[in-house]
Amino acid sequence: MQDLKTPPQTSSFHEALWWEPEPGGKVHCYLCPRHCHIGEGQSGFCFIRANEGGKLYSLGYAHPAAIQIDPIEKKPLSHFLPGTRVLSMGTAGCNMGCFFCQNWDISKSRADQVGSTYVPPEDVVELALRYGCPSIAFTYNEPTIWGEYVIDICHAAREKGVRTVMVSNGYITREAFHDIYDHIDAANIDLKAFTENFYGRITLTHLKPVLETLQWLKNETNVWVEITNLIIPALNDAPAETRLLTEWILEHLGPDVPLHFTAFHPDFKLRDKPRTPPETLHAARQTALAAGLHYVYEGNIHGSGANTSCPSCNTLLIRRDWHDVLENRLREGCCPSCGLAIPGRWTGASPDLAAKPRGHSSSTVSDRYSELNL
Repeated sequence: MQDLKTPPQTSSFHEALWWEPEPGGKVHCYLCPRHCHIGEGQSGFCFIRANEGGKLYSLGYAHPAAIQIDPIEKKPLSHFLPGTRVLSMGTAGCNMGCFFCQNWDISKSRADQVGSTYVPPEDVVELALRYGCPSIAFTYNEPTIWGEYVIDICHAAREKGVRTVMVSNGYITREAFHDIYDHIDAANIDLKAFTENFYGRITLTHLKPVLETLQWLKNETNVWVEITNLIIPALNDAPAETRLLTEWILEHLGPDVPLHFTAFHPDFKLRDKPRTPPETLHAARQTALAAGLHYVYEGNIHGSGANTSCPSCNTLLIRRDWHDVLENRLREGCCPSCGLAIPGRWTGASPDLAAKPRGHSSSTVSDRYSELNL
């Protein structure tokens, strides 16, 4: 457990869900498979769930550390409202300990170590509407650990016709799963590798709970699901591992779940590893397609691996470069050549969103919030 260096501001205290009291003033947090047992004045592994006075509080509630407008393709999502913009937000902390984290400046910080602005759930939705975003993404750090805030934003978003997206490591308990994901429209789950050895040594967690989350999403919800596998040279790039990963997806989730192989760049504690060669992504994609997956993408590199094609007649449906949609030939979600229905969520943006000002691609939390004059 982590000692809190400085008591958080009272305004950031929000009593948490998914916990129970224990003898001696401790609390048991069962939001994620870590099952932290937290002493008085301490926080859990994630830094932002803290025991104060024998109660568990969420320190990330309504205090985002990052807000930005992104293309939806950056999440990455290729079959969910392509070409649209998404209001993306995150807080401090994480429930994994990934050595390669590319948002480590906030995910490895405590709530009092990042700049944040109080933004209640209703105002998050107003920001999305203001900037013409048909969806809101919970991303940058692990949104599961601020699930209370996620749920309340989802309620407010649904009232205004705004969709919601989880960009998650999938590390969540059965007890909390439906409480959060029953309100979510789409998710990209980061399947970081396909060996317990990698998960144990490089993320300080376990593989099995992530695979269970993927199956719950597929079998028990209406959430649109895509998967990302960040390929790191010499750690999870073995062709045999890629083959096992893709075969598991085919068997347990089916051929239509999009899979994104993305390129690693040196960061955080893995600065000694080289960037992922494009050839590694090309080979992984071919392995997945040969296994029977229909929609396989390459990310963090330029090239045709970002395109969507019809698995039946091979017609190019959506042409992309990096995170930009250059051409979308889908007709009501179907291939214009053979008529095959392409799985995804292709429509759903509220008609009045297109009339809203587009704004800029990035700014601080306080800048975004102050522009609303709320």
